[in-house]
Amino acid sequence: MKGITEMKISKEKRQFLKKELKEYEKTTPMTEDERKILHEWVAAGNSVHENGSMTVYEGGRPVDFLDVYREEEEIRRALDTMSHEEGSKYLLEEYDIDRDGVMTPKPPTYEELKKKTNRLYRTCRLYWEVLAANDLCDEAYEYVREHIDEEWPFDSFDWDIAQ
Repeated sequence: MKGITEMKISKEKRQFLKKELKEYEKTTPMTEDERKILHEWVAAGNSVHENGSMTVYEGGRPVDFLDVYREEEEIRRALDTMSHEEGSKYLLEEYDIDRDGVMTPKPPTYEELKKKTNRLYRTCRLYWEVLAANDLCDEAYEYVREHIDEEWPFDSFDWDIAQ
């Protein structure tokens, strides 16, 4: 398998990318280092309007390579001035990213919690209706009274049997 810089690019595509690069350089201010990185990106067969992290604007159009590169460089510079713990907090607060790159789920909203609570209540209610239909209410009350304060073996797991 060929490396990214060794890939064959058709003559037409190479010409298109070079033309696109020249137009982009005319309208986009950049440092010499940024220009060098951008030229390497295009030489590998990529458009200036693409990026390796597949970042897109709200409408679905890819964010330009240079814009993503600048953002990543800003993050790198900021992290270089911080301890590991400070950097982890910065990434989480500013970008909602854990240090290992996994997105951190946001805490549930009030409405989400309300929906889950209502579902759990309905599930309990349905179970109770089954018990009542089978004339087991007294036994169920007695069982609940005897066991309500016991620790359950799976209390630490987040699961929903009614899903």
